[in-house]
Amino acid sequence: MGNTIVKYGESEISVSKEVADFLEADRKRQAAEGRSDRRHTSKSDSETVLQTAHNTAFSDPTFDAVLKNLCFEKLQKITCCLTDDERILIRRYFFEERTMEQIGEEFGISKMAVSKRLKKLLSRMRRLMET
Repeated sequence: MGNTIVKYGESEISVSKEVADFLEADRKRQAAEGRSDRRHTSKSDSETVLQTAHNTAFSDPTFDAVLKNLCFEKLQKITCCLTDDERILIRRYFFEERTMEQIGEEFGISKMAVSKRLKKLLSRMRRLMET
């Protein structure tokens, strides 16, 4: 599957060609709408402000879905790079809803050590999601 590099925020991400084509078509659509808005000089200033506020306050559900899928794919790649212990820690705490004390007993460490490992792991994962 051929991937394409697209600019997302301040970084570049790799997406499938279909996603890149969709994002490009959506960008062109928004640019055309912007040109159309400028041509309609009969709109009052308040109507233009309301339209701009509407466009920025509510996002496109399709774009949101694409963005959510991209984030999910990135998170999957990040979790594949975790060690077995890190994956177990996340599974036990977030999905099995075990306490830090219970997890510590399983790993043979204190609940404070579990807390520190979890905090460090989540921080690292957040950083990787942002890059």
